[in-house]
Amino acid sequence: MAKKIPEIEIEVAEVVDYLKLSGGFKSAVGDVFRRKVTAEVAKRHGIAVSTKELQKAADILRVDRGLHKAGDTEDWLASNGLSVDALEQFLETNLLISKFKGALEKKANLKKYHASSAVRDSVREMVYQDWWAKNQ
Repeated sequence: MAKKIPEIEIEVAEVVDYLKLSGGFKSAVGDVFRRKVTAEVAKRHGIAVSTKELQKAADILRVDRGLHKAGDTEDWLASNGLSVDALEQFLETNLLISKFKGALEKKANLKKYHASSAVRDSVREMVYQDWWAKNQ
């Protein structure tokens, strides 16, 4: 018979310490920094996110997480210690980064990247995965 474990609380400081000790902190800080800088540069280039785009992104996230009602979303946010503002900021940043990447791609010399064997292999793998998914 398994013993019940009382509810265990985890402090943010414990998570930070774990990440520091396990070597994940620097990477996480770097990711957050890169996201913030990229979103800011996107804004400075006139890229914006509309309310409609933000709503669509939120809808996709809710479907992906199986959150069918407003209450489900509120419960999910609370259980993860997140606010609506944090969710909106995350989604807006994702959209800004995606739009910025698109703008960079339009200006890039794509032949340079297509010449890379890694890119060709990646494209081949994506084509194969698409084929596989359609033929199952």
